[in-house]
Amino acid sequence: EEGANLLLCTRESKDMLEQTAQLASGSGVRIVTELCDVTDEAQVQSFVQMGIKEFGQIDVLVNNAAWRARGDLLSIDEDLWQKALGVNLHAPFLTCKAVIPHMVEHKWGRIINYSGIAPFRGASGQGTLKMATEGLTRAIAREYGPYNITANCIGPGSIDVARTAGQATGPAEGQGTLDIPVPRQGTVEECSATVVFLASAQASYITGQNYLVNGGAYFH
Repeated sequence: EEGANLLLCTRESKDMLEQTAQLASGSGVRIVTELCDVTDEAQVQSFVQMGIKEFGQIDVLVNNAAWRARGDLLSIDEDLWQKALGVNLHAPFLTCKAVIPHMVEHKWGRIINYSGIAPFRGASGQGTLKMATEGLTRAIAREYGPYNITANCIGPGSIDVARTAGQATGPAEGQGTLDIPVPRQGTVEECSATVVFLASAQASYITGQNYLVNGGAYFH
């Protein structure tokens, strides 16, 4: 709706991407979809180069892939830890390394990484990895700010993804029952509006921050 062309990827099913592309097809923008494992450096580099070839440049990078590692420290096995580490931290590291040289060349860029509320809970798995993501984001903000590149996080709370995807048929799950200042689940639109703002010229003096979209579940 804001006029940005979209380069979308997933490692699971291109059908999911096509559904997303159809939702945006009426906005008059170009949408390119591709399968890519964002934990694989070669695939990430190839995907980014394809995007540059298709669109000429990449202005905004949004890292929203996630793999949850739930449980206390002793209940998280090595396999789950490595998968969560790969998707939540290694993937943003790889995508940022692939895109930042291009942004430096053009002296403009916006990097937006998804964090969450797990760090506030002291969660061994997700909390640790998302805190590391925030650390990576702040490092990028400091190191590449002189090139007019900003880097920020979004920390979503409980988001009603099913309703946004048109899968919910009844009242919103948890509507009016969550014990938070805004007692309901958030929407994907509320998260995406934050992404749009952070990607805009109006947010050019905002960098290294974590924007919480959580209805007041936690304060920062």
